[in-house]
Amino acid sequence: MKVSNNILSSEAMIAAALRAELKVPPMADLEDIAAKLGLKIVEVSSKSFEGALLRSARTLSGRILLHRDIREIGRRRFTIAHEIGHFLLHSDRRIPCSTRVIEGWKEDQPKPEREADSFASELLLPTTDVIERVNNRWPSIKVIVDLADLFGSSLMAAARKFCDVAPQACAVVWTSERRIRWFHGSHSFRNFIEIGKEVDPDSVAYRTYTGKVLPKEMEEVPAEAWINSYWLKDGAMVSEECVSMPFYQGCLSLIWIRRSIEERPTAEDELLTELSPDEFTVGRKRWPR
Repeated sequence: MKVSNNILSSEAMIAAALRAELKVPPMADLEDIAAKLGLKIVEVSSKSFEGALLRSARTLSGRILLHRDIREIGRRRFTIAHEIGHFLLHSDRRIPCSTRVIEGWKEDQPKPEREADSFASELLLPTTDVIERVNNRWPSIKVIVDLADLFGSSLMAAARKFCDVAPQACAVVWTSERRIRWFHGSHSFRNFIEIGKEVDPDSVAYRTYTGKVLPKEMEEVPAEAWINSYWLKDGAMVSEECVSMPFYQGCLSLIWIRRSIEERPTAEDELLTELSPDEFTVGRKRWPR
């Protein structure tokens, strides 16, 4: 299946082009890719960065410094891919990247870090291959774990990529210290989740912070536990599944809207409201168009 460039960022397209040029298999050999680009990966001890790029001043080459104590293989691979992204996308000679910026996925992240994350995501999780693997599979943590294992990526990156290609209305949400830090929705997920809001007691994610056992499959929770909308129907529910990530002091939730949860007024209803004789006064703040 061919993927439209419209769903790939420019940095993701560069990663896709690199994969095609080097004939990279689905599970990318990052050491081989780095070597072909003139990059040497060196493991070091560091308290200030998780990965860093040192670019040669004389030749088109450099070193990727990798913190040797990174625990998860997927996170280690993402960090390497992130630094390869810096090498191809940015001209800085020295780029140290802390744990906070690699896979930060926040809107206020520095642009170069967001670009390197986007590059790394496509390098590790090629969109075309991911679509083939998740075709006809319902949203679940299981399918996300399968993607992470198959492509050797972090769980966060796999969850976000799943939402990129999923036809269902779903979103992945990262929470830490009992607050929502970011969310990433599929193309059909058109609802808003409030960043910075405390995790709702009715959510499955809340159980992570109270020491309760998490369910092993999707569970229905009140839509208002996650969705911020004036138009929510009474009793509206969404499905949620969560995986705890204690090392990062948080958890990853997958939200799936299986049924309509809103009752938005039609264009005709809104027009009738605007033309209401009771509201059509000189002091009215909003006049009919």
